[in-house]
Amino acid sequence: MPGTQKELCIFVDGSSRGNPGPAGVGIAVFEPDNADATAEISKYIGRTTNNVAEYEAVIHALRWMIHTGAKRAVLKLDSELVYKQINGTYRVKSPHITFLMKRIKSLRARVDDVSFVLVPRDENKLANRLAQRASKKVKVKHKTFKQLAL
Repeated sequence: MPGTQKELCIFVDGSSRGNPGPAGVGIAVFEPDNADATAEISKYIGRTTNNVAEYEAVIHALRWMIHTGAKRAVLKLDSELVYKQINGTYRVKSPHITFLMKRIKSLRARVDDVSFVLVPRDENKLANRLAQRASKKVKVKHKTFKQLAL
């Protein structure tokens, strides 16, 4: 159960159709020695960029941990940018990303032990599928440009 001291493996991913565009997060939670996901989250988060969606996936996973009482987890993500910014390898320059980083830091302080691992995209397929499903919940209206005659 998530409330025990077992270390969970949580795959996270964000998706945006367009940049910015309709976006979603996908989260897949696995318990040790269990090949099937214990929890799957697919949530539409509005219109935003892919980078923001990746951060929101981490935030939603940490919020899920707090809500369920999970204390220990490894969060696996395939966004090198987000991974390196969370771990301090890359500086955060953008004010809106700084705000997201503060949210992550605050949520991280509310769980006992969480670490982050960068994984290749092909190891993050379930979370990616969940994020893409969420980003497709809203129909995108494409406007066509009509050339006026001279």
